[in-house]
Amino acid sequence: MKILHVVEPFKAEFVEKEDPSVIEGDELLISVKRVGVCGSDIHIYSGHNPFAVYPRIIGHEIAGVVDAVGSEVKDFAVGDHIVLNPATNCGVCDACKRGYVNTCGNLEVLGVHRDGGFASKFVAKASWAYKISNEMSWEEAVLVEPFTIGANVTSRVNVTAGDRVLVIGAGVIGTIAVMVAKMKGAEVTTADIVDANLVKAKELGADYTINTKNADLLEESMKITNNNGYTVVIDAACVPSMFASLLQCAASGGRVGILGFSKNISEINQFEITRKELTIAGSRLSNNQFSNVINWFENKKLNPEAIINKVYPFNDSINVIQDQYEGKLDFGKNIISFEK
Repeated sequence: MKILHVVEPFKAEFVEKEDPSVIEGDELLISVKRVGVCGSDIHIYSGHNPFAVYPRIIGHEIAGVVDAVGSEVKDFAVGDHIVLNPATNCGVCDACKRGYVNTCGNLEVLGVHRDGGFASKFVAKASWAYKISNEMSWEEAVLVEPFTIGANVTSRVNVTAGDRVLVIGAGVIGTIAVMVAKMKGAEVTTADIVDANLVKAKELGADYTINTKNADLLEESMKITNNNGYTVVIDAACVPSMFASLLQCAASGGRVGILGFSKNISEINQFEITRKELTIAGSRLSNNQFSNVINWFENKKLNPEAIINKVYPFNDSINVIQDQYEGKLDFGKNIISFEK
């Protein structure tokens, strides 16, 4: 099989390896069909992911077909189409026992803590896999994982029909959050500093857009909401210095969802939180959202392929990663195909 691993920051190489010949009883052997290029892959490539150990096969957005099943596997068969949850948990720590498997104290992520899906063959625990319809395109399938991020944050802040939602950041994940919030019946505003991203967000469902490079976020938000503020604010830009202004944009009784991982300290106005009785919720990866997203895709409640920039052959992977790092690619999800 052919793999791509990051040997060290800014050095990625293709390597030929023997196909896996033995799998354990609870494992699946998978032929990878598509793998998505995520910002976290770029962080590993550029040396900005503190959790990665080199060399590392990157890639955690994985879709493929089952080639072989272990002797203990009951729910999958050869030929099944599957997607993988890249976050593995121990099942025995306090967080897992309380249902917060995405915050497991021993959590590992494929492509980060252990080798991922930039490989033509992949061995995975059956418990990581979710079966999908053979009618779902591979491009849709590989987008299930990133859409679980939008599903999780909108679940954490309980987005429902009638909510006024502000999404900060119109990158891929922010725009996915827009799409999911719209699907749930909310009115959505998205804010960013890049006009092209805002145009795309509007095409994919945003009712209003704010370019915070040219306009005041709070002032525009009050205009849009008739001075009431947003019942939900989702921070997908994750700039610590913006946190205080997000709270100002929230309505009384509002919910604020945070996706950021920065360790830099944010200023927090306790009075703003207390005065409005705001709920602040962190959102990490996804917690039991794969089945929901698969259902949305299979029942055409969302059009995930609208978020795609381009599908590239596996042999172009290094160039794609470098170009994405340098910001040379257009907005959208870049996908690697093992069939081209």
